[in-house]
Amino acid sequence: MGGLTLLLLVLAALAAAAGCAWALRRLLAAAAPPRHRRTLREMPLSAAFGLLVIGLYLTVALLAPLIAPFGEAKVVAGQYEPWGAPYYLGTDQLGRDMLTRLIFGARNTIGIALVTTVLAFSVGTAAGLWAATVGGRV
Repeated sequence: MGGLTLLLLVLAALAAAAGCAWALRRLLAAAAPPRHRRTLREMPLSAAFGLLVIGLYLTVALLAPLIAPFGEAKVVAGQYEPWGAPYYLGTDQLGRDMLTRLIFGARNTIGIALVTTVLAFSVGTAAGLWAATVGGRV
C-alpha cells in the first residue's frame, strides 16, 4: 500500500469518525430532557467522539462471545500464521486467532478499569473524610 493511499485511508477514517461523533451529539441532544439539550448540543466534538469510542468498546466487550470469530482459547491454526482471511490479525505462538483474543481481552480491560475506579474512589473518599475530620492535609 502506497504512502498516499494510506494517508487517504486515514483521512477518510477520521472524517467518518467525526461524522459519527457529530451524529451522536445530535442524537444525545434530541433524546435528552429539555434542560440538558443545549449542553449536549454544544459539547465538544472530541467529547462526543470519546463517548462513541467508549460505547463501542463496551458493546464489543459485552457481545464478545457473539461477535468473536472463534472461541476464546481455541487453537485454530499453526503458529504465527500471517494476517488474512479468516485470521484477520494472524495467529499467536500457540495458533490462537489474535482478533478473537483482542475481542475477549476487552472484557478483562473493562473489569480492571471498573475495579481500579472503585478502589481509587474508595481511597479518595476515606482520605478526604479523614482530612476533613482531622482538619488538615493527609
